[in-house]
Amino acid sequence: MNSLKQIVINLAIPLGVAFTFVVLLSQQVQIPKVLFSLAPYIFYALSVLIIWVSWRFNRNRFIFLIFPLVFIYLGLEHLSPENAKALFLYSSILFPLHLLILSILKERGLFSIWGILKMLLMASEIGLVLYLIYFPEASIQEFLNMKLFAYSFYPLTDVAVALGLFVSFVLAGMILFNPYIIYNTSFLVITWSFYTGLYYLKTPDAIELSFLSIAVLIFVLLIRESYRLAFYDELTQLPGRRALVEDMAKLGMKYSLAMVDIDFFKKFNDTYGHDTGDEVLKMVASKLSNVSGGGKAYRYGGEEFVLLFPSVDAATAFGHTDLLRNIISKSAFMVRNKKTTKKIFINISAGIVENNSKDKDPFAVMKRADNALYKAKKAGRNQVIQG
Repeated sequence: MNSLKQIVINLAIPLGVAFTFVVLLSQQVQIPKVLFSLAPYIFYALSVLIIWVSWRFNRNRFIFLIFPLVFIYLGLEHLSPENAKALFLYSSILFPLHLLILSILKERGLFSIWGILKMLLMASEIGLVLYLIYFPEASIQEFLNMKLFAYSFYPLTDVAVALGLFVSFVLAGMILFNPYIIYNTSFLVITWSFYTGLYYLKTPDAIELSFLSIAVLIFVLLIRESYRLAFYDELTQLPGRRALVEDMAKLGMKYSLAMVDIDFFKKFNDTYGHDTGDEVLKMVASKLSNVSGGGKAYRYGGEEFVLLFPSVDAATAFGHTDLLRNIISKSAFMVRNKKTTKKIFINISAGIVENNSKDKDPFAVMKRADNALYKAKKAGRNQVIQG
């Protein structure tokens, strides 16, 4: 289960973007009209930028996210009133489902079998909407317009509102339990922004600002995802070596650093398999991520981790590191595979040092911490040695 801190941080960014556009809409009387007239052009330009960046960095999920929005916006702007009304009805049903499917499917190459299936899905959705617009089915429209609530959400239908609540509920559950919290929080706010724009359709500039806000949300998510891929370890979700190098360059005159290693990890992998070994790495990483005392955990590589304590002396950092060692040693890990199901306990060893005047750079400090880690291993493991 994701921590409350993670959820709040990852929700704050998309909610902040959405709230900014709500403020703009509420203050439109005081804002020059020419700025609102630019919204459609900014939306199109940003959509093209999203498609280009997604293509360049092979993040095709964003292409499948922005393209239907452009299709819907073009239709609402240029179709006849009757056809635009039909598009409004069908898109309010299909787009949230499309969003939910994208949140479940993993990122694949655009021209892989999964990428082709996504293209076929999107093409079939657009084709279905166009067919229903130009060859309307009375029974379908009657079903989609049926009454479910006592309160009227006009111009949204009750079915669209019910579907929006369902999608929001599923996304909220994924925010709690799915590791891809950065996507799920943004998709939830995109869903709310989409329905808000449709609900206030008749308010001047509401639909333009709504779609522009969604494009901004998608672009911000794309930037955040690119940053995550560059600086975070995919398996453990901890900052990786590149992030460690960046943070070490910002250190002040005083800091401590601990090298941490899982005891007998190679033997564990050989006995239980690499899949189980990956689960051990994730478990240890989750414990290390809760380091106190202003420390921060990084995955250095393999079964090695680094704890960095800015402005903290070695004695204080030792206490926080040894507390983590003790917590991990008492945390039972269940091994479940074809061969066995049993409870085991994982131990870590660590070496911790404080920088001094003889160190040329943080990498020299890291080398001394690595030597202290070696001493901890030689001394019997499951302990912290202060160098």
